[in-house]
Amino acid sequence: MNGLREIWSSRFIHYVTELQKYLKYVFTGHLAIVLMFTIGAGGYAYSEWLKEVPADFPAVLITSIVIAAVLAYSPAVTLLKPADMVFFLPFEEKMGHYIGRALRWTTFSQLALPLILYIVALPLLSATETGSKVILLWLAVFIVVIKWIFVETEYFFRHTFSGGGIWKDRLIRFVLAALYIYCWLGPSPVVAVGFLALISLYGAYWRKRKSAKPFPYEHFIELEQNRMMRFYRFANYFTDVPHLQGSVSRRGWLGFLMGRPQFHNPAPQFYLLVRTFIRTDDIFWLWVRLTALSIVGVVLIPFPIVSFIYVGALAFASAVQLIHALRAGDDFRMDRLFPEKEDSRPSAIRKLVRLVQWIQIILVGLAAFITYGLSMTPLFIIAVMLIISEATIRLTQEKKE
Repeated sequence: MNGLREIWSSRFIHYVTELQKYLKYVFTGHLAIVLMFTIGAGGYAYSEWLKEVPADFPAVLITSIVIAAVLAYSPAVTLLKPADMVFFLPFEEKMGHYIGRALRWTTFSQLALPLILYIVALPLLSATETGSKVILLWLAVFIVVIKWIFVETEYFFRHTFSGGGIWKDRLIRFVLAALYIYCWLGPSPVVAVGFLALISLYGAYWRKRKSAKPFPYEHFIELEQNRMMRFYRFANYFTDVPHLQGSVSRRGWLGFLMGRPQFHNPAPQFYLLVRTFIRTDDIFWLWVRLTALSIVGVVLIPFPIVSFIYVGALAFASAVQLIHALRAGDDFRMDRLFPEKEDSRPSAIRKLVRLVQWIQIILVGLAAFITYGLSMTPLFIIAVMLIISEATIRLTQEKKE
């Protein structure tokens, strides 16, 4: 028992160290500026909108759905490794001590998001005169309790079926949590207590079912590996992750954008970089996501000044992350075997980033014209994105070879 606890403690320390190792590169000045402007723009738009929100706005329904969705997603952080499939077999009957610590950490680490969303929802609930202070205070307590129950329930369900049908389980827990929050904030807090009892009984049922099943090492090890791989892919946008093996897709439908290779002047570098951008999943989908977020922001944000700040921040994030991503892996490249000038690759990177940023600006500009019509606002949005993108490309320091 003590051995399992020591193993968990040592792995937890290594896990925290690994997070700190890469997060210090993630939360640098670049991302801090983007977050500052994005949060500031969102907060300003939200506060302005609250001044005009109608009293019959479905604040309770929206709050219930959003918070319940976050609560229902509760995968366990077990920190298991492939070798545990063999070395932990003699301790299978005592795995509860190891898993108990894992579930406590999972609950603690996943509590921040639902509580933050609840704090964000409080001004909306207050603006629509929903619930008393006592009701709202107790709901925060119940969110913590429900999260703890849901973390255990999802673990029990995964244990029972080796991860199969997990979305059915999440759907049931989502409905129960949404009904509880809706009734608690509505006129039926007594009914809400009944849904809370159902949540507890549902978790107890799967606790009993899992006791007859052996521990599914393969499933939880795969779940842990996929979770860490998502973190490494995210960190790889900001710094090199040595042991990350990025996925590549051919994306033949975009083949016409690459054209034919022309091995003269700086054309080979640009051709190789276009192929890298189109076929590397992490880089390509990073740009697609940021472009989509910019379009959604222009369409949904009702205040032009907030739209300027929002699209400017995302244009900066898109340009700077593309530059760093395309510079990654410079230790050895096949193009070094060709008689190309040393400065051909940096200029080709700037050319490609400038091109894809222009495509992003055109797409966001079209969305702005559709939203605002023929006015100065779309032109200002295009100008802001153009200026920030070009400034980022020019001012980002070159990586030393």
